[in-house]
Amino acid sequence: MRYLVISDIHANFPALQAVLQDSEGTWDRIICLGDVVGYGPFPNECVTTLAELPVTAVPGNHDWACIGRLDLNYFNEHARAALVWTREQLDSDSMEFLSSLKPVVREDNLTLFHGALTGPITDYILDSRDAEENFSLLQTPVGLFGHSHLRFYFSRGMNGQVVSHSLSQRNSLDLVHRKNLLNPGSTGQPRGGDPRAAYGLLDTEKGLWLLQRVEYDIPGVQQVMEEYSLPEYLIRRLAEGR
Repeated sequence: MRYLVISDIHANFPALQAVLQDSEGTWDRIICLGDVVGYGPFPNECVTTLAELPVTAVPGNHDWACIGRLDLNYFNEHARAALVWTREQLDSDSMEFLSSLKPVVREDNLTLFHGALTGPITDYILDSRDAEENFSLLQTPVGLFGHSHLRFYFSRGMNGQVVSHSLSQRNSLDLVHRKNLLNPGSTGQPRGGDPRAAYGLLDTEKGLWLLQRVEYDIPGVQQVMEEYSLPEYLIRRLAEGR
């Protein structure tokens, strides 16, 4: 199976559109690893588009905050202000879609979650120590996660050693002798210094993990955010990729 793997869209519809156009014809199904909304100015557009596609999705912390399952005090002042605005914008169909998502999903020998198996909504996987703890809970060859907005690829072989891999555009996976934890980065709020929309393509038959980025109209999104009086900090960081 060929999967388009996206995460942390954060209501950035032009970024989502760019990814869908750039990846057209290369996937059979979409995996979305949470935080469809929050930060950005197009929450309903992003949810509606995903809901109409062949997608398996899990919720993120921003999604849960918008449907009342996570306290807004968990977030910093900028994210909290954007979430208050987002709550006021979401229509009933978007609320229903986000409310239907389960925190952990297993599909085709894959385990999907937003943050970490130790805490699917709020925990992070950031280093080998985090990965080791999560490998002990992973029951499939591949775990797919987001939340950090950064790309990671960890593996653990039969000897139990956790390896943090240097990423390239084309990564070969051992799906027989190793367990793998993969993060595609963020589609709508990239970090790590590159503001282009990030996504991954996972081919489970060939054991390939392809990482891609695509440009989109960042100034256009910033302009809409300004029109809606979303926090200046969030507007500025969109172009900085951090």
